[in-house]
Amino acid sequence: MDSSAPRQVLVCQHRTCAKDGAAQVLATLQQQNIANVSICGCLGLCGSGPIVVVLPDNIYYWHVTPKKAQAIIEMHLIGNVEIRSMMHPRLHPNN
Repeated sequence: MDSSAPRQVLVCQHRTCAKDGAAQVLATLQQQNIANVSICGCLGLCGSGPIVVVLPDNIYYWHVTPKKAQAIIEMHLIGNVEIRSMMHPRLHPNN
């Protein structure tokens, strides 16, 4: 994807992510007007959720809470700084 493309944020709402609080994470992210936020189905990372994906950056954040979602808004979406400590280690092994 083109790096100048607008960001899209996907929040898994499948079973385990939903059980782990994904609805609250989604609500927190939807309160900002920086990126298009939408729900998605299972990303195949069950047990690691809630999962938030920032596109086109292709960054997968795991175990996201509403507080961590606020950090994603402030640091990644506004500040353009990826939060390495919150990135899924299986998908981002060099963190």
